[in-house]
Amino acid sequence: MALTTAPKALTGSTRHRWIAAWRSLTHTPHRRAVHAFRLAAERGDGKELASLLAPDVAVVVDSGDDEYPTVRVVRGVDDAAVLLMHGLTDPADVVITERPVNHQPGLVLERDRERVAVMTMDFIAGLMAVVWIRLQPEKLRHWIHV
Repeated sequence: MALTTAPKALTGSTRHRWIAAWRSLTHTPHRRAVHAFRLAAERGDGKELASLLAPDVAVVVDSGDDEYPTVRVVRGVDDAAVLLMHGLTDPADVVITERPVNHQPGLVLERDRERVAVMTMDFIAGLMAVVWIRLQPEKLRHWIHV
């Protein structure tokens, strides 16, 4: 039996509890990092946010626009922190929620109860190595799986 899957003999709610427990154990460090990231952004603490990023971090922003697709990449802690702080703290009416995105810890940004972006992070040695930001709320409904 692989440790990443629930035993086939378990059924119903027991199997779901086993899967939930396993996911909580395996994702806890990343969830804590995403939580710390959100708190730093909400407090406007750029220094704390930067401390969560790997030295060679990349922030990838995908516009999600089919007609004029645009992907921008910013590299390095200083530039990444400035971009992230600008995007996460300037719009006062944006609500940031921690939610699983594609089955990994992530953030959902909403304005007036409409999704404006989702963020996921890839980690190396406990630091965020890549921050993925996807825009275009009408296309985000398939991204969020709880």
